[in-house]
Amino acid sequence: MAIDVEALLRRVVGEVFDADVEATYSTNPRTPYLHLVRLSDPSGQRHAGLRASYEWFDATIFGLGVSTTLFDYDDDEEDKEAVLRALARVVRAYLRGEGRVEHRRGLIRSRPVLRIQVDNQEWELGRRVSRVHYPD
Repeated sequence: MAIDVEALLRRVVGEVFDADVEATYSTNPRTPYLHLVRLSDPSGQRHAGLRASYEWFDATIFGLGVSTTLFDYDDDEEDKEAVLRALARVVRAYLRGEGRVEHRRGLIRSRPVLRIQVDNQEWELGRRVSRVHYPD
């Protein structure tokens, strides 16, 4: 039985985020397999997004231009939900004002990296490289 990724995304967002977080859902007609939600904190100062497809999920912090992606290739809905829920908790923490932004030096300029503690694990979201934690 096929997994309804859009329903999965809506369910996880409804369960993880408080009612005062604004959620705007969309699907691009050119990529109907990819479902998106843009999330904004109550003050409208912080914005993030979650994208969900059948095999991968990602979280993006718009103001910083950082993101991370988790993959789940099997057909088990519970596993996919756990992966998406882990990313949603990272986004929720960011929208609540948690985490710290560091700047890493590059060859030409520095780039932001968001370090955020969720469930006793430190996540690192960057522009090119991230450190993630898959659910058990």
